[in-house]
Amino acid sequence: MKKGLLVIGDRKINGRKLAPSFNAFVEHIRKSKSSNLEFQIISYNDVLAKKLPAFSSRILSVILFFPFEYWNKNIEVYNRDSRIYGDRKFGEEYKKFFKRAERLIEKKYHDKKIKYVNPLKSSLLERDKKEAKILFKKNNIPTARSFHIKTPDNIKQLVKKGLSLYIKPRFGSMGKGITYVNENLISTNFLFRKGKIVSRKYDCNWPFTKISEKSRNRFLKILISKDFIFEEAIEPPVYKGRRFDFRVYCVYGGVPYYYAKSMPAFSPVTNWAQGGRIEKKAYFSTYVSESEIKKARFLARKVTRTFNLNYVGVDIIFSKRFKKPYVLEVHSFPGFEKRFDLMGYLAKKVLER
Repeated sequence: MKKGLLVIGDRKINGRKLAPSFNAFVEHIRKSKSSNLEFQIISYNDVLAKKLPAFSSRILSVILFFPFEYWNKNIEVYNRDSRIYGDRKFGEEYKKFFKRAERLIEKKYHDKKIKYVNPLKSSLLERDKKEAKILFKKNNIPTARSFHIKTPDNIKQLVKKGLSLYIKPRFGSMGKGITYVNENLISTNFLFRKGKIVSRKYDCNWPFTKISEKSRNRFLKILISKDFIFEEAIEPPVYKGRRFDFRVYCVYGGVPYYYAKSMPAFSPVTNWAQGGRIEKKAYFSTYVSESEIKKARFLARKVTRTFNLNYVGVDIIFSKRFKKPYVLEVHSFPGFEKRFDLMGYLAKKVLER
């Protein structure tokens, strides 16, 4: 029986740089030369223009890659309204785009059984950190405690109790738009100019700077109004002056790859896009026991089942002295990895289905 596979994504980022995950996956599928496979590659522009290819196979697998072109032209733009990186406007545009794409796909292939590698509903849920945290709580998945913040005074009361907080964009990623608050400081990798939050127009190396005491309330009020996430900071283990957490990849229920990310202990984030270092297993296995790794792998698989995702990257952090693992974030469009052929593994598993 012939199998159909539709790959949807953008070959390039910003029309210049090649999108590594998409291109690597396509190359692996092409190399497979499976005789019973109907294989088509299209862009999101093709979907929106209703240029979807025909398939003779009754069952159609669909894999979606990140919509870089639409995101850069319609979502991460700052000259149309007062949006800042990852705020409510980002989420509204993102959800609207994918729901439109889903309607067009379902209409075109109404006579087929469509099997998404990652269902669109799950991918949309994953991208919404507030909704994701609700699902974590409902399914007893440990994650950082969240707070319903209405005023800057609510934050002041929490930090007076000795708590430290992270303030994160509800629809962000890559460690962009992060603010760290404790009793002594507010540090953010946003820019704050003339009473306004300014988003940097690039992805990597957003440096952290302090917000002055006189600007504190104005800055926090903006984050509150933009529906940001306020959560308790989990202080991680530190080894040789570096803090770290884990990225665990799950593909169809298995864990083919994981690694530790590290940054100097004073850094609020470990994201590679913000200067984080991916540690080799030979290095981090000297201070992380196999039992802790098993806990992280088990938790990542539970997250995958909960979100109904077949391909996902789960960020996990341990509290001090490895007392407990917590889920930081879930990624249904996780990044490309150089030390492991993740796209080759994914292609193989997709073809086996």
